[in-house]
Amino acid sequence: MSILFRILLIAGALLSFAFILTKIRRSEIRIADSTFWFLFALGIVVLAVFPQVAYVFCDILNIESPVNFVYLVIIAILVIRHFMTTVEIAHLRSKLTSLVQEEGLERHEREQKRTGRRL
Repeated sequence: MSILFRILLIAGALLSFAFILTKIRRSEIRIADSTFWFLFALGIVVLAVFPQVAYVFCDILNIESPVNFVYLVIIAILVIRHFMTTVEIAHLRSKLTSLVQEEGLERHEREQKRTGRRL
């Protein structure tokens, strides 16, 4: 793994840390949600500072280059995170639909009581 690639990984991780902290300060993201991103950036720093980790896993998994391993890990983690976010969004959509339907029924009942007739 070249020194330039390692420097870019560290710089990217530090920029991520700064971006996440900015979002937390502006209350645009919850601290609980930012934990993943902090750990992700920390993992990138670990791979950049200790490239031997990448070399060991390259040997175990028979991957030709440590850079390919780093890309593979980053892509795999982000795909898993995206899937988890998709599941959470699907759950929230379902919950929102249920809440909207309940609110619609309550409004309908209030309107019936107010007018004293069935619609």
